[in-house]
Amino acid sequence: MDEYIVGEYIVENSRSRSGRHRASSVLLIYSREKGFIPLSKAKEYIVEENIVKPTYVKGEARSYKLKLKKGDYVVYGWFVRNFLGKVKGYIEVYSYKGELLYRAKYYNGIVRKSIGNPVNAWLIRLFLEKTRIPVKKTRLGDENV
Repeated sequence: MDEYIVGEYIVENSRSRSGRHRASSVLLIYSREKGFIPLSKAKEYIVEENIVKPTYVKGEARSYKLKLKKGDYVVYGWFVRNFLGKVKGYIEVYSYKGELLYRAKYYNGIVRKSIGNPVNAWLIRLFLEKTRIPVKKTRLGDENV
């Protein structure tokens, strides 16, 4: 069975000194047999885990290298909330080889396509459903398909 090591995904939860800005990220593995697998239950997928410097001063960040099988996907979301309460960020879908397949931009509840083929937008929709991120409107490019 083909296994690929992909990586350097940074999962963080940090905030600024003043507490007015907050950065957080989420990493989920999508397997055809098991569905979405959070990192806490994906010990057999993790090859390497390192502590790295977070975006902001207070908090923590970890870098992960993953071992994926053919047909698996990695869905990675990174978000920042500013002092006005507005949230912006992005959600990316990677293949089992570590190639970026699709990227969607998130801004204040609106998710829209940025890079990639809209065929992979279903993973973004499942990710938003699974993580319960509030969404007002989506423009992922697969609405007319």
